[in-house]
Order: sequence, then structure tokens, then C-alpha cells
Amino acid sequence: MMNNSQNPNVYPNVQLFEVPPRADVMIETFRSIGYNIQTAIADLIDNSISAGANNVCIHFEWDGDNSTVYIADDGMGMDKDELVEAMRPGSKNPSDERDLKDLGRFGLGIKTASFSQ
Repeated sequence: MMNNSQNPNVYPNVQLFEVPPRADVMIETFRSIGYNIQTAIADLIDNSISAGANNVCIHFEWDGDNSTVYIADDGMGMDKDELVEAMRPGSKNPSDERDLKDLGRFGLGIKTASFSQ
């Protein structure tokens, strides 16, 4: 909670509270957005294209409930801090300017695609 000395609000009698989202509920929300495996993979490939990838490799290993999909590309990649930020809900403002090649808009693709599967 912020006290009034930290309150940037022009209304000094209005008290502000920090209300962080519950991670467990957010993950369930992302899982329920309606992705199937095809749209999830397409969204991840979209991220590869935005990262300047010339090649995207998709490898499937079918083994019933233990099946896996590996997606690799030769795009510019992310370091650990960039990856952590990419997985943060609300990390990208949809009104921010983007590169012309950036197909994303709301900053949710990697999160919703990953958690949906």
C-alpha cells in the first residue's frame, strides 16, 4: 500500500492500493483463452519472425500424453532478463511504438501460447 506522501494522484484524499494479480489465476486464464496446438505454434513462430529469424525449426516427438514440441529459430534471441520480462503479464503497452516487422500487439502471445498447451 502506498501512503499519501507517495501518492502521485492530484486528489490527496484518495488512497491508492497496489493489487498485484494472483499468478495461479492468471496462468489458468491464459490457458483458457482458446488456443489449440496449431494457433499456439503459429503465435510462437510469429515471435520468431518478429525477432528476425530466417529459419524456424519445429520438431515433434509423439508419445501420447508425454508428447513434446520443440521450436528453435535463428532470431536475435533473448537473454535471461528479457525472457523473464517477456513472461510478465502486462509487460508491453499496446500503444507503444513497435518495429514495423513486429506482428505482436498486446504482449500476450508468448504467455498465452505457452501456457495454453
